[in-house]
Amino acid sequence: MLYASLIAERLGIRRCFMVVFAVSLVLNLMLAIALIRHQPDVRTVIIPPTLAQEREVWSFNNEGPSAAYLERFALSILSYAACVTPDTIDSARRAVLEHVDPAAYGAIEETLIVEGDRMKKDHSSTVFYADEAHVNLSTLTVDVEGVQKLLVGSTVTRTQRKTWRLTFRYDAGRLFLTSLTDRIPKANQH
Repeated sequence: MLYASLIAERLGIRRCFMVVFAVSLVLNLMLAIALIRHQPDVRTVIIPPTLAQEREVWSFNNEGPSAAYLERFALSILSYAACVTPDTIDSARRAVLEHVDPAAYGAIEETLIVEGDRMKKDHSSTVFYADEAHVNLSTLTVDVEGVQKLLVGSTVTRTQRKTWRLTFRYDAGRLFLTSLTDRIPKANQH
């Protein structure tokens, strides 16, 4: 009889363990399904180190970046593309290409290489002073207006108003540069 009660006791513990295991498995499966089906609204807030001075917050939501972030991102890329010397052109090109859309990489790289080779040959430098930026969130474009100066040595050989247009694509929380074009206002063209 003692032997029978030990077997019954072990079977009871085993049965209890199996019930707890089955309930745990069902609950874990339900939790996994709930997590897979749940898509929370994601918003990433980026606070610049100079927030106290600028009073702006950079953020992203499911649709894309805020206007403040898009403007700052465009100005950052433009600082590499439009302010170069023969010594810095190669590193500036690499910095710009880190943010280029893979579909536009070849065309933008070719344009930057041709411009860089011309600058090295002429021993010229450029600097761009941005006056204002206009952001269009629906098309993810930023038009930056300002003054472009061309220098040969330390002599300014040309000063002209110029507008740079940077176009972006937003995908999976990341901005990709799809085009970088400049135009000179008609009043400034000689």
